[in-house]
Amino acid sequence: MLSIFTNILTILIWLLAGLISLSTALGFLSRLDWRLELFSHFRLQYAATLGMCSALFLLIGVWPGFLFSLIGFLVNLALLLPIYPRRQSSSNPGAVYSIFFANIYGPNTQYDCIAAAIQRADPHVILLVEVRSHHLTALAPHLIDYPYRFTQPKQNNYGLAIFSRLPLNSIEIQDFNGLSLASLVARLSLDGTSLTIIGTHPEAPKNRQHATNRVQHLEAVACFSAAQPGELLLLGDFNTTSWSHVFKDMLHTSHLLDSRQGFGLQPSWPVEYPLLRIPIDHALHTPGLCIRSRKLGPSIGSDHLPVILDITITKT
Repeated sequence: MLSIFTNILTILIWLLAGLISLSTALGFLSRLDWRLELFSHFRLQYAATLGMCSALFLLIGVWPGFLFSLIGFLVNLALLLPIYPRRQSSSNPGAVYSIFFANIYGPNTQYDCIAAAIQRADPHVILLVEVRSHHLTALAPHLIDYPYRFTQPKQNNYGLAIFSRLPLNSIEIQDFNGLSLASLVARLSLDGTSLTIIGTHPEAPKNRQHATNRVQHLEAVACFSAAQPGELLLLGDFNTTSWSHVFKDMLHTSHLLDSRQGFGLQPSWPVEYPLLRIPIDHALHTPGLCIRSRKLGPSIGSDHLPVILDITITKT
């Protein structure tokens, strides 16, 4: 009886390890088809599952299965670990400024949660996407300390808003791929240095056309970012993870750095399914900005968690 149970368990573990290993491999082929890109996003889940399979195979003494699972585990682990080492910090940092970014989710009516998260973070600049008119009405009493602002609410989940305690030198709206999906470009000065803050939210890749639109949007944002003078901070729900070729191409074109470096994966979506969370809310920056802290905020009733940054201008 025990032998039958062991045989069934072995078969089930092989099936699970084989399925996850296949998903691991398909994630490397994301350039071939938009659907294959979806397999690139779950590296943390793949590593955890294959690590579990390795342990189970070891426990029941199936060495080929152990080695097979271990290889897949190490492949995924190799994609996770590089985000953890810290970059060398500036030895002469300037003043620290806090930035709060969140996709607040269009239908979200948990206004008190949004306001509480902002008040707890006490940021200098707030950037929100998926902003609708009802959000602005409800949050207005909580944002009176932010005199510099721009809002463009929309009912299609592509509204945005910026609130700042720091003077904004200019604010403009950019439509990077001609689909009327606005991105916000704000310019200000920190410690005498010009800083451009971009907030963007491309389409989710729900079908081939939307995936193409997202790629074009992010490519245009990357080219625009590379051409800006001074320092730059690019914030947004990119609807992709750092393991996708879309994100890697964006970093290459924009010459920006991932603010998660040294702070870990920080998976931000979907809030309601913790075991499936992946990092799709990003903050990229020029080398002249030093990220002193990066963390995820509490649940605000959205399907995304906020991203909270402390930044300084690097002094040379």
